Amino acid sequence: MEALQAAKPVIKVAALCGSLRKGSYNRGLLRTALEISKESINGMQIEYIDISPLPMLNTDLEVDGKYPPAVEAFRQKILEADSILFASPEYNYSVTGPLKNAIDWASRPPNVWADKAAAIVSAGGNFGGGRAQYHLRQIGVYLDLHFINKPEFYLNAFQPPAKFDSDGNLIDPSSKQRIEEVLLALQAFTLRLQGCNFNISAISELPRQGGRVSEEGPVLIPFTKGKIGQRFHANTEYKLGRTSEPYDQYDLETCNGERRVISQFQDKHFKLKDKLYNHNARERMYKIALAASWVFFLIVFMLSYWVKNVEDACCKRNVFSRSLDFWVAYS
Repeated sequence: MEALQAAKPVIKVAALCGSLRKGSYNRGLLRTALEISKESINGMQIEYIDISPLPMLNTDLEVDGKYPPAVEAFRQKILEADSILFASPEYNYSVTGPLKNAIDWASRPPNVWADKAAAIVSAGGNFGGGRAQYHLRQIGVYLDLHFINKPEFYLNAFQPPAKFDSDGNLIDPSSKQRIEEVLLALQAFTLRLQGCNFNISAISELPRQGGRVSEEGPVLIPFTKGKIGQRFHANTEYKLGRTSEPYDQYDLETCNGERRVISQFQDKHFKLKDKLYNHNARERMYKIALAASWVFFLIVFMLSYWVKNVEDACCKRNVFSRSLDFWVAYS
């Protein structure tokens, strides 16, 4: 376990501030986040990226598929980052113009925001920039940015007691604690998106690893590409068939189309050991039975047109009754 913890990857976080003011409170939030990442959080590196050099978006500046040098440098920083930390005040119920301009430049083909984790912090009056956060989340939908849902951080910078000093540095201890919680959530979500958790669908791509089941409980710690394991708790209805035998990741297999499970686990109602159990078998059986019943009654209905006289009608009634009895007996 110590070896797994030592191999924990370092995620790179690009920090963007929507305000260009030197004494910006939102830039103060990012400075605090950077300090916390260095002092309290292992495996996280935050780099502040200045968006002030970016020109206003103008596709005329794109020449032969290349962007201006400042834009190219900015896009490369975003591309190399594992996740994004936004800090922006609220302007007219939305994000600031400079931040929107930076977002638009990085979204030009190819979109360098895609499939990255993100978090938002904000400071301002009244709602503390909360409405700008919701608008930024809406923008992130099209960019394929994946924002953490909780915890949320928005701070009323003008409500006593004082939250910032004269230089725009955050001095409120409780707010610092909340920022640390945001960073921890962002780190965990980033690792999750990168596949550093137990992912059954990716088992076929993993090296074959084996282990032994702990006697303390049905807890497996599988290996992943990043050598990071997350505990997988077996369903309480299942028991390990032989706790002394080694388990293997290939004992768990999921097929998307059939939802089949091949496992060494055993249920109290039926056995799964080395056998294939199909959850859709009963559904398909009912569909086949329904189709057969329709065919059966269609044949009976067609026979009804052959009736010529009363004697045939009596025969028809007898045939229908016997057919119905036959169906009830074997259904």
